[in-house]
Amino acid sequence: MMHTELVTAVAERIKLIVVLIQNHGYASIGSLSEMLGSQRFGTQYRALNEEQHSFDEGETLPVDLALNAESLGVKVIRIEPGEKVIAELEQAVRDAKAAPERGGPILIHVESDPLLDAPSSESWWDVPVSQVSELDSTKRAFQTYTDHKSRQRKLLG
Repeated sequence: MMHTELVTAVAERIKLIVVLIQNHGYASIGSLSEMLGSQRFGTQYRALNEEQHSFDEGETLPVDLALNAESLGVKVIRIEPGEKVIAELEQAVRDAKAAPERGGPILIHVESDPLLDAPSSESWWDVPVSQVSELDSTKRAFQTYTDHKSRQRKLLG
């Protein structure tokens, strides 16, 4: 979803409930990058560390997507990490559903750890891995990919 959809919902007072898991980057792509043996290059909101020419060691960028949504006129419910995050999320969803029908969009903003993986879906995504690399992580990932590819079942044909 882009900011333009939120602006449209604000302008037309459309009740739209959005749950945003703020992982300070692109956690799912970072995880996929690791599976492909490429570490998590460029998947965190960080500035370039010019000494090491790396984004991994740069300063954390001050990206605040909840504040960004508020600046567009969206009502934001913030949920901070902690023991009660599930209960707070459930309450936030109830509150959002109970909001007036023509009250505009509501964004439920949940802070998350970018390195925390989601539970396994027990599925496999066929994303090829580089066959040639100097990185041991990529060599291991290619072997894993080859193993998974050999067990892949064709569902069509």
